[in-house]
Amino acid sequence: MQRNQTAYNRYGGRDKMSRDSEKVLKELQKFLDAHAEDTENEADVDALAERFFAEYNLKCKEQKESAPETADDYLDLAEQVTSKKKSVEYLHKALELEPDNLDARLQLILRTAEQPDERRLALQELLDAADKQMEKSGAFKEYAGEFWTAFETRPYMRVRYTYFDVLISCGMMRRAIDEGQRLLELCENDNLGVRYQLMHLYAYMEDEMHALALHKQFDSYEETQMLLPLAVLYYKLNQFDKAEDYIKRLAKANKDTKKFLRAAARDQLDDYIGEMSPYGYRPFTMEELLDELMHTSYLFNSVPYFFAWASKVLAAKTGAKMSAGKPKLLH
Repeated sequence: MQRNQTAYNRYGGRDKMSRDSEKVLKELQKFLDAHAEDTENEADVDALAERFFAEYNLKCKEQKESAPETADDYLDLAEQVTSKKKSVEYLHKALELEPDNLDARLQLILRTAEQPDERRLALQELLDAADKQMEKSGAFKEYAGEFWTAFETRPYMRVRYTYFDVLISCGMMRRAIDEGQRLLELCENDNLGVRYQLMHLYAYMEDEMHALALHKQFDSYEETQMLLPLAVLYYKLNQFDKAEDYIKRLAKANKDTKKFLRAAARDQLDDYIGEMSPYGYRPFTMEELLDELMHTSYLFNSVPYFFAWASKVLAAKTGAKMSAGKPKLLH
């Protein structure tokens, strides 16, 4: 059955999303596929989508009053409750219905394995089982390079990404790099943003060749989370001209760079962190820089004097501009 790409992209197919949103989109896709003969243009797709959401909302209202029946129902309940004990109980019920449900098995690990190394071992076992599932279903061939685009393989990607993240927490950076590269092979569009974490890992390992190749792979876009680790990379390599170039490019792309570097150098970021939105950050802002700092602290902890140096670079640039703008004195 051919996927209706217009509807899929329009209603969120290219974004990293919650499992709730994914569940709705999966139902929407089934609905649009079933009515494919009724759609000739985008207006028809919009009308069908509107009809779907009206029916879906009514269905959800009715389901709230009924007992859970499916593994997805129990997964929803596990995410809604605040009690860890109750959440684990719901996850076990989900697995009774679907023993191979990757989302349920992943959530159970995250709720019961508290230490990073304990999680790593459990996730490695789950990933081995998940690999066998994908191999048996033919998913590696059918969805090659598009593992996030297909709903069927998203649970697998969540398992693999979580394993990638836990390897970093355990300090296993080379293994994490291997996992990051594998994730990019599975999802060439990188809907999960693996490239950003991978770039920081390359900088941490002082791997110039792979860092530049990764930047080129994604069209060398002037992105905050590419430029800052590249600046750190060249700072670590004692190539200060290149590090300075990337800092200046970062300042041009992200208007809050100078303020961020000055506050970081003075250890005055707490107030900015306290003002961050719990719903994510806006690109090219102070919030993105703070989010980057918090999620890749291993890199910045390895260069304790980097922020002071980078702040001076931009201060010197500003001072040079001001001097250039002053009228010359006549003698």
